[in-house]
Amino acid sequence: MSNSSEKLDDVTETIDSLFSRTLDTVAPLRLRKIKENSLTPWYNEHTRALKRAARKMERSWRKTKLEVFRTAWRECTLSYRKALKSARSDYFSTLLEENKHNPRYLFNTVAKLTKNKEPTGTDCAHQHSSNDFMNYFTSKIDTIRDKIVTMQPSVTVLHQIVRYRSPGEQFHSFSTIVQEELYKLVKSSKPTTCMLDPIPSRLLKDLLPDLIDPLLNIINSSLSLGYVPKTFKLAAIKPLIKKTQLDPNELTNYRPISNLPFLSKILEKVVSSQLSSFLQKYDICEDFQSGFRPYHSTETALIRVTNDLLLSSDRGCISLLVLLDLSAAFDTVDHNILLNRLENYVGISGSANRIYLTAINSW
Repeated sequence: MSNSSEKLDDVTETIDSLFSRTLDTVAPLRLRKIKENSLTPWYNEHTRALKRAARKMERSWRKTKLEVFRTAWRECTLSYRKALKSARSDYFSTLLEENKHNPRYLFNTVAKLTKNKEPTGTDCAHQHSSNDFMNYFTSKIDTIRDKIVTMQPSVTVLHQIVRYRSPGEQFHSFSTIVQEELYKLVKSSKPTTCMLDPIPSRLLKDLLPDLIDPLLNIINSSLSLGYVPKTFKLAAIKPLIKKTQLDPNELTNYRPISNLPFLSKILEKVVSSQLSSFLQKYDICEDFQSGFRPYHSTETALIRVTNDLLLSSDRGCISLLVLLDLSAAFDTVDHNILLNRLENYVGISGSANRIYLTAINSW
């Protein structure tokens, strides 16, 4: 197993190095100054014609100083501004209507329309060093874990109440995939590029017919061995301020955003797809789990809660709703407990469990 995993690491690193050298040879990096232009997709031929007419009247007035041209200039300018405002309103109305079934796009659009236009004038790169962020986020997790340890007596009581059910079926290993499956998965994925990627994701998708064999070999080897290559476990961490109005000098106002390499996300999708199929087939998912499941979301969770409250009210009962917001919930997960539950409750064992272990070892 050790030799096989080392060979997989060598193959992955070799391919990444080959991609990088080829790209540097064919398209070496060059710096260019790009002038930012505000995008106005609602600017059409009608508004352009009105703007030209207004500029024409302005030039006539400045040349002759006649009041008739000044009045015409003012009227054309008002017509242009009114048409531009109407075109902008129609553009966003159409945009929202066409994407009414895409909540994420709607939220992003509304955020762009309502965001604070004033420049913040801050750059976290000038405020703090990478070590500052690393030490802060590490100490934050350590502090939360220390608090959990102090609550150990009550946690022990809860553990005594929990009863694991023995899973009827076991998920021992992930199945290898074929070229067609990998091709569809890569082509359907968003071409987001991480700074750790050897080549841009768009270029990788264009060259996929020629690169499909080595990529398929890496993915299938990882699935068969239950091992995640080292380069797939590296992430570029970017701290983003939670809200623009917060003080950028306070590290508590930042949250870390990790960006994984493109091929790492492809492996994640393969693993997630096979694991989800196993959970659905044997009905292992929690009854009230709303995240990471098809046809389940915050919307369905709210519908369920609202329905329960209404039914309780109809019976004349009083409802008490308790909401918990856990700080750094995913970062404070006990990995030993996680692996134990995956094996004893979910039924993931063998190389399938080992692939989670190798991924966790990088955290």
